[in-house]
Amino acid sequence: MKKFSFIILLGVLFAACSEKDAAEIGDAHFKKGEYKKAVAAYTEFLSMKPANEIAIYNRGRAYEELGEYDKALADFKKVLEMNPKSEQALLSIGKNYYRQEDYANAAFQFEKAFEANSQNAQAALLLARANHKAGEVEKAMEFYNKAVSLKNNYGEAYMYRGALNIFLNKMTSGCSDLKRAKNLGYEPAEALYKEYCK
Repeated sequence: MKKFSFIILLGVLFAACSEKDAAEIGDAHFKKGEYKKAVAAYTEFLSMKPANEIAIYNRGRAYEELGEYDKALADFKKVLEMNPKSEQALLSIGKNYYRQEDYANAAFQFEKAFEANSQNAQAALLLARANHKAGEVEKAMEFYNKAVSLKNNYGEAYMYRGALNIFLNKMTSGCSDLKRAKNLGYEPAEALYKEYCK
């Protein structure tokens, strides 16, 4: 009886280790840019733990990196079914719409992510960008302001707020933002600063 119990215990430990190993292997492949191998490892892990939200999301990210956007979106939506307030899934779905230039739906997803966590500076910036692209200037400015107030060293947010200010002919504010973005090391701001503020 003891031998039988020990064999069962070994089996349980082996299964737990192999599950953990598959997820960790997926993470390691993802970090190396080996996205096909990451997908395979996450899929293996999910065959044992099909409701693991993190592995589903990570597999979606790997699909995204491979340009397999439909599969990525299916995984992100699956995560959202499991956890309707998953900021990462909402942001990823929003980015999918943004990539398709469907800025209204992108903004909708980014807004839901920001509502889930009003301290998420990335969600504020992405919401601002989607509104900016959709021509919703006031809302874009509101969320650029939120992004920089949440993260005062957010070079990307300063650059885009600066660009919007310049578009609105507020040159002093725009150039101040571009200079801040440049000084924070956000390289794309350098060219804009030279073009509009020198």
